[in-house]
Amino acid sequence: MPKSRSLILIPLLLARLVVACGSDRPSNDSESNRSSAESPKIVLPSGTFTTDTFVNAGWKKSKQYDTETVPDSTEIWYGFFQQKDIEIRFYPSHELAVSKGIPSAESSIESAVKRSKGGELLDFSGGSFSGYSDFLVAGNAVLLCELDRTHSDALIENLQ
Repeated sequence: MPKSRSLILIPLLLARLVVACGSDRPSNDSESNRSSAESPKIVLPSGTFTTDTFVNAGWKKSKQYDTETVPDSTEIWYGFFQQKDIEIRFYPSHELAVSKGIPSAESSIESAVKRSKGGELLDFSGGSFSGYSDFLVAGNAVLLCELDRTHSDALIENLQ
């Protein structure tokens, strides 16, 4: 197997292992739901999506954000699906969505949890809504989800 191919396959296999070993059971911790860091959801790895793809699936785009605060992203959109906030961060490839998008999403969620535990109101900061508590990766996109992945999962179902 060529070296470049194995460099691509190894991260994908590791990502699948993380998903397979993750638990979708809610935590007993009353302060937070399941940690996205424990079980990132990765779906449709070969998909290449645009804002129009998600709009056609029923997502309502509302505001575009500057990509300066999210390294390697090409577009960031805030919007709604089934009356829940979903921010979508687009990357040039699925590999970048996994390698750069997951740490960025985890950081955004961690910051929101710290702010909410500190008693501050969740608000727009750094160009992004900060009330997300979960995320998923779909192809070249990372979807940050309000409350949990339920509505993002439903949106992804509409893509298929």
